Amino acid sequence: MKRLLSICLSLCIMVSVFVSFDITASAKTTMKKTTVSVSNISSGVNVSWKKVSGAKSYKVYRKASGAKKYSVVKKTNNKTVKYLDKKVSAGKTYSYQVVAVKGKETSKSKTKSITRLLAPQNVKVQSYVKNPDCTIDVNDVLSSGSLDDFDDFDDNIYGVKITWTKSKGANKYDIYRKVGNGKLSKIKTTGNTSYFVDENLYDVKTCYYRVVARRNNSTSAVSATRKITYVEPTDISAMALTKGMYIDWSKNDGCDGYKLYRSTNGKYGNYTLISKLSKNKSSYTDTKVEMNKTYYYKIVTYKGSANSVAMLTKAQYKGVMTVNVNAGATDDSIKKSFEQAIKQTGGMITFDQLKSVLKITSLDESIATVSDDYVVTGVSAGQVKAKAQVSMLGMNEEIGFVQINVK
Repeated sequence: MKRLLSICLSLCIMVSVFVSFDITASAKTTMKKTTVSVSNISSGVNVSWKKVSGAKSYKVYRKASGAKKYSVVKKTNNKTVKYLDKKVSAGKTYSYQVVAVKGKETSKSKTKSITRLLAPQNVKVQSYVKNPDCTIDVNDVLSSGSLDDFDDFDDNIYGVKITWTKSKGANKYDIYRKVGNGKLSKIKTTGNTSYFVDENLYDVKTCYYRVVARRNNSTSAVSATRKITYVEPTDISAMALTKGMYIDWSKNDGCDGYKLYRSTNGKYGNYTLISKLSKNKSSYTDTKVEMNKTYYYKIVTYKGSANSVAMLTKAQYKGVMTVNVNAGATDDSIKKSFEQAIKQTGGMITFDQLKSVLKITSLDESIATVSDDYVVTGVSAGQVKAKAQVSMLGMNEEIGFVQINVK
């Protein structure tokens, strides 16, 4: 009985060693080694190999990271040269070897390792602007002597923002893009992040995006494809002129047109569409404005049903300067302001040079007049605007107005 028990125990050990053994040693053989390939697909790790001449069957071995030995996970006939391993965990690394068998002869492949990575989920795309507020307060810039506001404006980021849920085990992501009917190509490999902004887009483009998770040489299956019609936004500015608030923007040649909105109750207040303009337009004058009131404008560029990110600006409807003067009296505050400004520039221009290009003209001289030297004379009680106009290179352009109050 003891001998029978000993024999049974020995058989059990032999079977265990056969099923899960270290395959670092093998008998001499004339059979060639097979070449193994592994890849992540949605349902598991796909293992495939090349046929070996003379082989009667194959055994697929697998070892998870941290395990000591390989285990047989699949036996196939000589016609089957692939295996889908579904019993794998996301983020875990596995090593595979395939052994070709011909009677007592065997030949094992080189080890092939892969990290099980799932395709990125919840992939989304949207038009993106880092800072949609185009407002630049020129007075603040001049008073502070800093051009930081202009620098921030130039450094703005526009494009398509792609977001996704991170894949367990991944430390990089490949972003693929196809524009229109072009080819799908990789445009970026990011770090361990969950978003990327594609900045290399202009005008109007129909784009398709996919994301692939990566760790070293292991890659996931591709994510779902996401489509977007990107419409490049346009910068907007507003300036108070005598006829009203003058709004202008840069053109987008590929669009159908522009939608201009206005709010009187804040940057994030309620906006009303005030005009829908063709793609050939690049300016609009809002005549329904009140003195000293602040207005917020935003503009949307559109192509069919696709809209850009809304760009906005803020401006107060007021003159570049306000002069209070009594009827029959004069006021030289405009002249003094310009003289002071010239002094601050270090005398780069003279007052006479300024007068040769800048003209300030009262729109109603029955209330007040402005001399060539920018001296205001009150005529009768009332309020009047004085247009400030620059004449250069044969062109006359209004740059604002002076508000004159006569008592």
